[in-house]
Amino acid sequence: MPYIYGRNPVISALEQEDAVQKIYVQHGLQGNKIRHIYRIARAQNVSITNADARKLKQLAGNGNHQGIVALIAPVEILPMEALLDLVTWRMTTEGEHNIPPSIVILDRIQDPHNMGAIIRSAEIFSVEGVLFSDRENVPVTDTVVKASAGAAMHCPLYKADSLSRAVDQLKENGVWIYGTSLEGSKPIWEMDFRRPCAFIVGNEEKGLRPLLQKKCDELFYIPQSGKTQSLNASVAAGIVLAEITRQRQI
Repeated sequence: MPYIYGRNPVISALEQEDAVQKIYVQHGLQGNKIRHIYRIARAQNVSITNADARKLKQLAGNGNHQGIVALIAPVEILPMEALLDLVTWRMTTEGEHNIPPSIVILDRIQDPHNMGAIIRSAEIFSVEGVLFSDRENVPVTDTVVKASAGAAMHCPLYKADSLSRAVDQLKENGVWIYGTSLEGSKPIWEMDFRRPCAFIVGNEEKGLRPLLQKKCDELFYIPQSGKTQSLNASVAAGIVLAEITRQRQI
């Protein structure tokens, strides 16, 4: 059963109605955030049970649960068809929703903490969704949800049997595909992200696979001046999302 732990992740989960099914709180735990959790939980009729440290450790493992653990509903992962329907609607709708869609594609991300951090950034910057292959990517586990600070329950997640085919389908629907690569021809600051776009975040060690690189409309790099060879995948994703947002607000 999926559990998340820690005060901020539990609060974030409670902000999405019906996401939390039950909460375990350590005996005698107090504080403003704990009182806030009690208020929201009561308003949503979520059961709260007092528990000892042993019970919380059993639920959270070795994680820093901060005296609180929540049982959550399974995170919904939508099919690729749902993403294509959303893209089509966003591309044809006038008015306040007529903002070019932006999508994050994950190519074989293996670290659940990276996965969670990318989802967190994607939710913060309001992308249309995060797309990945459920056969080649780390699954959405409790660790991923925890690392996302609960954002996995707010950010739309989509799965594709084949990322290569999914990229083709997005391109057929007018979405530009970008890839991050140390061999990219342009720095990120010279890219045009104001059009409908998706960018692919490559594997932590191997980067983008050659097949997906070839399918990209453009490859770019993030300029670096330090001695470290490359950025962490989740940090790179956050930089790209921030730049997309900056360009669209100018």
